[in-house]
Amino acid sequence: MRKSFTFLVKVYTSIHRISKKTFKHIGLPFVYGGVLLLAIFYFTGLTNYNWLTLLPVLCILAGIVGYVKGEKRKSAY
Repeated sequence: MRKSFTFLVKVYTSIHRISKKTFKHIGLPFVYGGVLLLAIFYFTGLTNYNWLTLLPVLCILAGIVGYVKGEKRKSAY
């Protein structure tokens, strides 16, 4: 039990460390990627599946949140 807990703690700390470094650069690439996924799903005819159309929307929303948070960190106000 102790080994699994320490493994989970190590995984959490590594994910937290990586996310702190990359969160600055997550905004606009996620928005572009979400729009690209929407276009790909539309042209390939995969719009009948709700879970596939939800994925680009979540990417776009995460990109918007990341971009706004990054812009708020840049300003002095």
